[in-house]
Amino acid sequence: MRARRPWTLLAFTLALLLGSRVAGADVDAAAPTAPPVAQDPTRDPAASMTGDPTPPTMPSPPAKPAGPKQFPKLRYPPLIHTYQLGLAVLPGIGFRVIAPYAEGVDCGQQGKRVCTGLLPFFMDVQPSFGFAEHWDLLVDLRFGLGTDFNQRRQFAVAPGFRYWVDPEQHTKFFATVQGVFDATPQNNASLRKNDFGIRNENGFMFEVMRNLGFYLQFGETIGFARWLRFEIDAGVGVQARIP
Repeated sequence: MRARRPWTLLAFTLALLLGSRVAGADVDAAAPTAPPVAQDPTRDPAASMTGDPTPPTMPSPPAKPAGPKQFPKLRYPPLIHTYQLGLAVLPGIGFRVIAPYAEGVDCGQQGKRVCTGLLPFFMDVQPSFGFAEHWDLLVDLRFGLGTDFNQRRQFAVAPGFRYWVDPEQHTKFFATVQGVFDATPQNNASLRKNDFGIRNENGFMFEVMRNLGFYLQFGETIGFARWLRFEIDAGVGVQARIP
């Protein structure tokens, strides 16, 4: 009995030690694990090492609200007459001076060598074509609405060219250079049946749109074949154009 007692004591001591280690391991396993400390992304690592505090980051200003959507300005159709066909109508009236080349020729006032008087009321019909930015080709067809001193109505044709000063503007000035062929019948057999001359028109047009305009016009005509003739006239017209 006495020989076994030391071995029994040693075995009991080892059992106690093993039991205490197993109990400590169970306690560690049952204890909650503390979550890792998140690192502040705004904190400078160098400052953490030195212990200096990092100044707080200023919040960015709020974004401005979006304004109304901007659309590009509409482009209006050009007002130049290039490659446009036009048709204008202009009523007018004027003043005339006639100087016959021979004595005793009736020019509207008996016994006078030079006659002056009113140019009868007329209607000009004018087809035209814009062949360049500043230039139109045109033909004036003049129809007399009132009778002349010889009880005849005037008929004349005046082809020519028109120049636009500011073709792209709503308001524009123009001038023409034209030839004149006057086929007004005459009662005097000694006079030429046809007269020739030159003509100029100057005017101001207001473009309502690309296809429509109103204009004011003054014209001057010199005829020299039948007799020497000076005419000035004025009128207000309207012009339509396509396309």
